[in-house]
Amino acid sequence: MHPASDGVSEFDLNAYVDDQLDEWQRLNVEEFLARHPNEAARVMQDIRIRRELRLALATGSAPSGRQRALAARFDRAVRRDQRLRRMVRIVPVIVLLATGWLAHEGFGPLSVGRVVAAQQPAPVVAAALAAREASLIRLPMRSQPQTPDLDPAELRAATGILLPAFDRDWQMRDAQIFPSPQGPGVEIVFDAGDLGRVTHFAVRTGGFDVTLPHLEEHRGQNVAWFQLGETAHVLIAESGPPAELLKTAESLSSTLY
Repeated sequence: MHPASDGVSEFDLNAYVDDQLDEWQRLNVEEFLARHPNEAARVMQDIRIRRELRLALATGSAPSGRQRALAARFDRAVRRDQRLRRMVRIVPVIVLLATGWLAHEGFGPLSVGRVVAAQQPAPVVAAALAAREASLIRLPMRSQPQTPDLDPAELRAATGILLPAFDRDWQMRDAQIFPSPQGPGVEIVFDAGDLGRVTHFAVRTGGFDVTLPHLEEHRGQNVAWFQLGETAHVLIAESGPPAELLKTAESLSSTLY
């Protein structure tokens, strides 16, 4: 983090790159960058890479040799120096672009099925299931008021969690901070059309990983989850075809880069 006197944190810089700030916040960050050329150079590099990835994804083409080289270089840097965790937002996207295309083409060990069966849920999935059970108990209770208001910027400032862009047709029923073994998570409940009541749970796991969106079934419920960097996202649907839930998870993951 930067000194408090600067008034700009690492979260602010990440949000600037992700275009998540209002005009006044952007002016504040740009004033800070004008006084810190090293930080300005890093931010401009992040923005350039993000634009390059957007262009590659927009064309639907396979990753170029340059993009694969960037992925390998960033991966080595992260493993070599833990202080480069500020690249967590960028590394998962580049690796996702390369490995996702290879998996889609069915090359070698990266060729995997779209539905993955697991005997025991991953810790983040277990936390999401617990949060869902609590919400299903809480929602009908008049003494437990629902909170259908969501401020993504406030939640990110408090938890460091960047939320995806949800379908505007979904009706939000509740949003809560839910404790978990991994730390405070964000649980949001939606009424989501054919998928019925959908719970989205996001939490910072404390470890870096890239997990492509995939399906599991636990306690008779369809679960789709993925992880980009240190944040895992879990979707649990009340109804609807599993393939639709997976498609929704893939769509949500694409809004995070």
